[in-house]
Amino acid sequence: MKKRIRTHTNPLNITQRLDHIDISQTVNDYTALNLEIGFGKGVFMSGFAKTHPEELIVGVEVRKQAVEIFNANQSIKNCCPVWGAGQICLEDIIPNKSLKRAFIFHPDPWFKKRHHKRRVINDALIDSLESKMAPNGMVYISTDVYELYNDIMSVLLKKQNKQFISGDDFWQTGYKTHWSQFSNKDLRSLFTATFKFKES
Repeated sequence: MKKRIRTHTNPLNITQRLDHIDISQTVNDYTALNLEIGFGKGVFMSGFAKTHPEELIVGVEVRKQAVEIFNANQSIKNCCPVWGAGQICLEDIIPNKSLKRAFIFHPDPWFKKRHHKRRVINDALIDSLESKMAPNGMVYISTDVYELYNDIMSVLLKKQNKQFISGDDFWQTGYKTHWSQFSNKDLRSLFTATFKFKES
């Protein structure tokens, strides 16, 4: 019998450091480094790795069981799944000015106001992304919760070093996740955003 994976995990409870993971040599074997924060079942991460064999993608996920299941069922050379918190992954694993793309799809909305502090996209995460993105690096974000989308946009638009990309083809050609399939099935509206980090 398959074990059920918890849907909700408080990222604030994941405090272990990841500085024992060193990808500096591995990165040199590829043309670019990418990151997915919250890879879930790994549908997007594995698909991206297969269609971009020349690039490395690191995926970080707070649910340890999801990482273990992905590792047991996938063995993709240019795919690096990690159990941990997105903020800590950025701080401990990702070299400065190295990320070509970052993907954050369907983050947990944490609807109750007292739980908003658990939301993945916050000022601290965006500050960390800013230091890790390569010049003109791209960030892709999706959700089917309008309230969360507004909150995400307010965080991203606080600083002027990012350019919002309207009508990005990525959402028609490169986007497929476990959660987006549920959104389509339930006829939920999808809210997306693409931002380019300007050269500093």
